[in-house]
Amino acid sequence: MSFEQQSRREFLRTGALVAAGFSLLSNELFAGSNKPAVRNIGVQLWSVKEDMMKDAKGTLEKVAKMGYKQVEGFGYTDGKFFGVPTDEFGKILVGNGLKMPSAHGNITSKDYANGQLSDAFKKTVEDAKKVGQKYVIAPYMAYEDRSKGKFMAEMFNKAGEHCKGMGMKFGYHNHDFEFKEYDGVTMYKTLLDNTEKDLVTFEMDLYWVKFAKQNPIEWFKNYQGRFTHLHVKDHDPIKNVSVEVGEGDINFQEIFNSKLSGAKYFIVELENYKRPALEGIEISLNNLKKLKF
Repeated sequence: MSFEQQSRREFLRTGALVAAGFSLLSNELFAGSNKPAVRNIGVQLWSVKEDMMKDAKGTLEKVAKMGYKQVEGFGYTDGKFFGVPTDEFGKILVGNGLKMPSAHGNITSKDYANGQLSDAFKKTVEDAKKVGQKYVIAPYMAYEDRSKGKFMAEMFNKAGEHCKGMGMKFGYHNHDFEFKEYDGVTMYKTLLDNTEKDLVTFEMDLYWVKFAKQNPIEWFKNYQGRFTHLHVKDHDPIKNVSVEVGEGDINFQEIFNSKLSGAKYFIVELENYKRPALEGIEISLNNLKKLKF
């Protein structure tokens, strides 16, 4: 066989392989266009708090085996998560293929004086970075702080500045009291109106919005792109308590169809239990995966 013949045969063989590869790639691309985007589905570990307190490592192993890839933490104190030192807790997450993009971290008006944040809050942010967090989210507002809406918004902006300097973002998680009026304006509106979008995000708890007889989609329309996180738990209309996703009356699909929220993270949470907590979060995960968003 001449060099020319061999070269031509090699060219045709290579060309065929390239064409076949391109065909497969094209099929994958077109097929991919019909697939839902990658979804950041996680679980707030408050849902399994008793299990976590008894055996954090073993519980995280079970959560990972269910199919969760992300968790949201809570209960950080004195350099520890669930009594486990920050560095060790981070290793447990990695060992189970889990990430913790966000965790709840307490902050009150006592953490802000003379334009300065407390060392305690700064330490919370510092340790959050160690475990790979992208967000530090305030989970609640103390009763005595609820009449200080604009002050709290100012503090949140300051917390947001600090988090931004650490490569993270600050956020706030609601309950139902934020939809009550303080000085003629709902707390939620005060916080949204007086915080900077690039510094402060919001984690909307869909159950508590329903509980407060509010429509999340209306808030999405009025404050587009402000809600990077959604807490997903359902509402029992008879008992008026939270239940597993898919076992209540919240139309999650309608909510997810709205693209105005800016939601990137969808986080399962349980606060009431009609079955073992671990079983409940698995049911919620499986039902959530059936939805399109």
